[in-house]
Amino acid sequence: MKRKYKNLLKKEKNYIKIKIIKYEVVFINKYKEDAKGIIINIKPGVTKEGPGWRSIIYFKGCNFHCPWCGSPESIPFGKTELIYDDGSKEIIGQEITVKEVIREILPYQRFLKDHHHYGVTLSGGEPTAQWNFYFELLKGLKYFNFPTAVETNGSSPQFIASLPYLDLVFCDIKHMNAEIHQKLVGKDNKQVWYNIRKTYEAGKDLRIVIPVIPGYNDSEENFQEIANFLSPLKDGLKVELLKYGRQGIYKWKALGKDYPLLHLIPPSNRKMTILANIIKNKGIKVDIS
Repeated sequence: MKRKYKNLLKKEKNYIKIKIIKYEVVFINKYKEDAKGIIINIKPGVTKEGPGWRSIIYFKGCNFHCPWCGSPESIPFGKTELIYDDGSKEIIGQEITVKEVIREILPYQRFLKDHHHYGVTLSGGEPTAQWNFYFELLKGLKYFNFPTAVETNGSSPQFIASLPYLDLVFCDIKHMNAEIHQKLVGKDNKQVWYNIRKTYEAGKDLRIVIPVIPGYNDSEENFQEIANFLSPLKDGLKVELLKYGRQGIYKWKALGKDYPLLHLIPPSNRKMTILANIIKNKGIKVDIS
């Protein structure tokens, strides 16, 4: 089966080589300014961060500084060096243009489109923190009729302008209390609430992602406030609770930094169920992962 799909993909790539020049000319004519950004990498053919097989573009740089971040190398803007225990080094971050991104993902997405399961997700880091690159890339993706999604912290004042080019929005909720939110991530949450409401009002497929961090945002009081906030938006809304994990500790070490939450242990399944039920009681669909 794998060989069959590899052969199909090879044939599709050869077909696209004939067509790609035409597409590129049209694309360049339409987008005269080829916006440039910095990304971590591009992963084609991934079955997460949206329906079907996705191409995921991981942006570099984030305006939040979450102490539990599992990808701390994605927080700094610009290139970042990681030095691992065995002495090996890795440079994270590559400059790329909109056209280069399109050129790289086009063969995969055209192939997957013919099999009715495809799409592109912008992740990070925080995609909207590189606004011009993010916005121009979305427009380019929509020009080629790609289903689009974004994973965002929802903090950009310009975010609403990108909604016409988005089909699916994953937005984080870190904490409902504005002061605690500011202390946790370095930004307040007023813009987040505004963008969530406007995304829902625009009729977009909206999914709320809540990382559950013991001692930081896992109080029943906080989750009751989250449930109350989301209750008017419950029609079609989906919420995902992410259990805290320590998978990114080695990356903090490779960056030469101490992991700030070394004392924490993941929440129990019982705790996760209790928090999920608080939101479910408002008639909202909740998944735990």
